[in-house]
This record gives sequence, structure tokens and C-alpha cells, in this order.
Amino acid sequence: MQSASIADYHILTIQTYYSAQNVLKKFPVSIWFIYLIPAGFFSTFFSLESIALPLRREALACSPAIRCEPRGPSPGPSALHHGRFMTASALPLAPSHSRIVQLDGLRAIAVLAVFAQHALKAPLWMGVDLFFVLSGFLISGILLDRKSRQQSYFRYFYTRRARRILPPYLLLMAVSSVLFGLAWAQHWYWYAFFATNIGDALNQSGHDSLNVLWSLAVEEQFYIFWPFVILLVPERLLGYVAAALIVLVPLLRALATPWFDSFWPIYYLTPFRMDLLAAGALLAVAVRRDRNALESFKGLAVLGALAALAVLAWLHLHFPRFRAANTPLSNAGLYSVSLVLCTSIVVIALQSKGIVKRLLCNRVLVYVGTISYTIYLIHLSVLYMVWPLHLNRYLSAAIALAITLVYASITWFAFEKRLIFGARGARTTTATGANVARQTPQSRA
Repeated sequence: MQSASIADYHILTIQTYYSAQNVLKKFPVSIWFIYLIPAGFFSTFFSLESIALPLRREALACSPAIRCEPRGPSPGPSALHHGRFMTASALPLAPSHSRIVQLDGLRAIAVLAVFAQHALKAPLWMGVDLFFVLSGFLISGILLDRKSRQQSYFRYFYTRRARRILPPYLLLMAVSSVLFGLAWAQHWYWYAFFATNIGDALNQSGHDSLNVLWSLAVEEQFYIFWPFVILLVPERLLGYVAAALIVLVPLLRALATPWFDSFWPIYYLTPFRMDLLAAGALLAVAVRRDRNALESFKGLAVLGALAALAVLAWLHLHFPRFRAANTPLSNAGLYSVSLVLCTSIVVIALQSKGIVKRLLCNRVLVYVGTISYTIYLIHLSVLYMVWPLHLNRYLSAAIALAITLVYASITWFAFEKRLIFGARGARTTTATGANVARQTPQSRA
């Protein structure tokens, strides 16, 4: 029996080796090169926190314009607003911080749009794009704040992301294994290293209920190199970098279209979707530079959102296969239209007043937005549990939504809330969230 186990182990090792070789052969070399760029940033500059920040702190402290006096203790993490993946709470902007509650409501709308797409076949795939813009906006703001405060940068950011991302992610993998088996283990490396979007692009994935993880992979890959960009690039130039990505990524999608037989790799892979995250980062830079910077763009944002909605609706009605056409025009243009829509919606939310702000600050929406990360992770697994019952589509959707909300609420109060806010913060968040109508100009990871 022992020799058989050893033989099985060696067979598995050989299979894994040849599987990795096949991945390298099948995947376009140029895309691997694009993915190696952030990896190069990560391996080359990871020590900059221990080198660059002390030098900058010393330079600032001894500047002629600044008196070199002993400083008081730096505010610890408890002094900052604690962010959440896709349910971030606040954007650092000024010495005083405030919760941008309407963005919680916006996250609720985004996750419900994703749920409706899967449960009711509604053409609302843009919900994920809205998450990307929100993530770029909020996380870029936190990174800029950490940089300006000369506080722990990489350690703080990646530790908090691990605490937010990993527990619900690991729980999902356990639940999926129990419900649908271990098919994902055949391609474990995509799931272990947050690269399921690459696996999906290569049709190497587990149960279909885990397909939602592609967007999480996009974010995690983007945030390997984006913190280095924010650290190394002067803030006055960071907006230009983000704007360059917004312009160049659609061109990359168009140029890369002939490499693929379908549009899915363009849809899944980080180099082709990071313009949405860059759009959020551009908003963060603008608001940080001038907290009223977006005020004059509110009317333009309304027009942009209406125009983008009109274009998407027209394409859906007259060219329902346009997204699947896999042409340079469809791949370059369609997701840029979605970028205009989602960025405009975020601007409208940030500048919202009256009925729009009251809607986004509705307690139910704010709560759903707060637990939206876990809702997003588990909802497709729940749908795959309910669909075999062969119920009416709308009844199936209602049952699945109820189960999803219960699951997300249990995990939120069982461990997520404490991991994000800490024991002290978890007791105060309810009081903070109660005043949902209040927002002072802006001050997730």
C-alpha cells in the first residue's frame, strides 16, 4: 500500500508538471509578458518601504520650511477608517475622515445587478465593472493617504487585504468542495494564486459556481503592482498615468483580439480590464487634489451615464451578439462604454443630493453593500443549488437571494466584521453607520 501511494504521488507530480507545461504552451507569450511586468515591479521594489519611506520622512522632517521638532505618536490603524473589499467604507482625503455612505448603497446596486444577471439572465454584466471603478477609487485613496502620512505602506495594505479577502474566500472553497466536489483541485494553482481569470480564459476551472472568482483575481493582480505605481510616481503625475491606462487599454484589447477564438479572454484577463480600476484611481487623485473637483462634472456625468445606457440598450436590442462577436471594435468599444457608464455613476453618487442621496443611503441598501463581497462570492453557488429544483425562474431567484443574504449575514457577524474592524471597531460601526444621511467631503483595503 505504501509503494502504491508513493507511485500515485509521483504520477500526480508528473501530471502537474506537464499540465504547467501545457499552460505555458497554450497561453500567448505576449500575455505572459504583460503579466510579468507587475511581477517584476513586485520583486524589484518590494524593499522600497524600508528604504524610500524613511528617507522621505527624514527629508520632510529636516526641510527648511518645517521645524525639526520631535513628533507625537503616529495615529495607529484604529485612527483610520477600515476598508472592505468591494464594500469599502471611506476614502482618505483630508486630516478629517468621513464615511461615504452612498458608496455602500452603490455597491448594493452593483451586486444586485450581478445577481440579476445570473439568476434572471438580465443583461447587467456591467455590475462587475462598477465594482472595479469603486475599488480603484477607494483603494487608491487609501494608498495615497498611507503614502502622505509616511506610515506603514505595503505591510498595512497587504495585511488588511489578506484579512478581508482570505477568510470568506477559503470558506467558499470549502463550501463548494462539499456541494460540488473537488473538480477545482485539478487546477488548484489558479485558485491558490488568485489567477482563476487565467484559468477561465484557458477553460481550466472547477465547477461553474466558482467562475465569479475571475473578478477577484483581476483585482488582486492589479493590486500587486498598483501600490508600487502610487508609491513611486509623484501625485501630480499619477493622474496622467491613470489616464494613460484608460486610453491605452482599449487599444490593447483591439490589438489582442486576433489572438483569441472568443471574447472571454479579453473579458477575463487583467491587462484588458484594468482601465476600469484606473478610472477609479483617476477620480481618487482628482478628489484628493480638490475635494470639490467633481462638482463641475456632475452634469457631464449625468449625460455620460444616459448616453452610455442608451448605447448599451441599443446594442442589446439590435445587436444582441455584439459582445460575443469578438471583433476589435466590440472588444475595444463595448467595455469603454461600460467604463463611461460606471465612472459617471460613481461621480453622480459622490455628488448626490436630495432623493438620489437618500436612496443610496437607504439602510437596507447600505447593509447589502456592506456584505456585498460575500454576497458576490456565494450567490452563484446558491443558484446552482436551487436550479435543480426546477422551480419558476423568479421563485428560484427569490429563494436563492434569501439564502445568499442569510449566508452573508452569518459570516459577516460571525467573523468578517471582527477581522475588518477589530473588537473595538466592530462595536462602533453600527453607531457610525446609523447616521447614513451625513457626509462631509471625503476624507477600503
